[in-house]
Amino acid sequence: MNIRDEALNQLEQFGENNLGLYATERNFDYGPQKRTNTSNLSKYITHRVIDEEEVIQSAYKKFSFKKIEKFIQEVLWRTYWKGWLEMRPQVWRDYTKDVLALAGEKQKQPYQDAINGKTSISCFNDWTKELQEYGYLHNHTRMWFASIWVFTLNLPWQLGADFFLKYLKDGDAASNTLSWRWVAGLHTKGKHYLASEWNINKFSSKKYNNLKLNENAGCCIENKNYEIIPLQFENINYENSLMLFHNLDFSFALKYQTILQCNHYGMINFNSILQEHNYAKNVLELKSKINQNLQTLIKEKYNSEIIIHNKEELNKIIKEKNISTIILPYLTTGYENDFISTIKNEINVKYLTRDYDKFCWPFATKGYFAFKEQIPKIIAKFL
Repeated sequence: MNIRDEALNQLEQFGENNLGLYATERNFDYGPQKRTNTSNLSKYITHRVIDEEEVIQSAYKKFSFKKIEKFIQEVLWRTYWKGWLEMRPQVWRDYTKDVLALAGEKQKQPYQDAINGKTSISCFNDWTKELQEYGYLHNHTRMWFASIWVFTLNLPWQLGADFFLKYLKDGDAASNTLSWRWVAGLHTKGKHYLASEWNINKFSSKKYNNLKLNENAGCCIENKNYEIIPLQFENINYENSLMLFHNLDFSFALKYQTILQCNHYGMINFNSILQEHNYAKNVLELKSKINQNLQTLIKEKYNSEIIIHNKEELNKIIKEKNISTIILPYLTTGYENDFISTIKNEINVKYLTRDYDKFCWPFATKGYFAFKEQIPKIIAKFL
């Protein structure tokens, strides 16, 4: 089964069997062997093997808005995070600088104990091993984990976010970075999230005793205010152009085929870039699978076998094909976009943005609750 059929099958199975109970069951972590109370769609949505519109539309075919409101809100959290960070890219730049500056901390025992599941906190150790084995943690557990990392183990939030991003199959730069900042009390200043033993034991399948968590910690503090940079979506000139699809928007190649007017088509494989950032093996394997499926799709739909792995290969194809413009489905903030940004001074690169993103992202100027008020507009627009 190819990756898109796999995703569509999971979407259908969840909608038929478990969507109706999502609102009441979603906060419980029953362990890696029982995930029926969650959609298990996140790794597909991260790579847009299926996209947000498809997921929302599928849910609406099953139930009324009142029944699926919580699920829709969770889907749109991802959209909110992306829009928020796109308007404040300096948050990502500061985070990546901090990760580099904190490299020495990774050699110290507290960090090594944390990433190897050897702390004095049994639940945290279990989750560490689960993350590394499965490339996934329940969303509620991610909050507990981040809170313990920051407030009980007193480790830098940046290194925790880095650990998650490298090991989560659904790892997304915006959702991951900003969720960690939210737990630490930096996203919504003065409001942090503190894990507690009673909450963990209520919602976890496994019960833990004597966790000795810091349940009274204060928020993290930073002396920074990030101003909004207005979104600017680029005009596209298709003359002498090469469209490079990528695995962070797999379905773009399917959905936009009839409107694309490029001279040439191909794919860019970012895995070598992510390897340089020490992404986990199982994450890279998933991305490789998506790349392989995308490569097949491009050959079938666009009659092309062009694959780009690095700057040298890109320059070679530009010369061979007399390319004046490289076009990519919009790359949101993250290491892939960082790589493309390094070549923009030498190569004319443009991002083509989905209508969904153009419409939704500008609503992400404040907190999620302000964004949530716009959900009826979003639903009306894309249903």
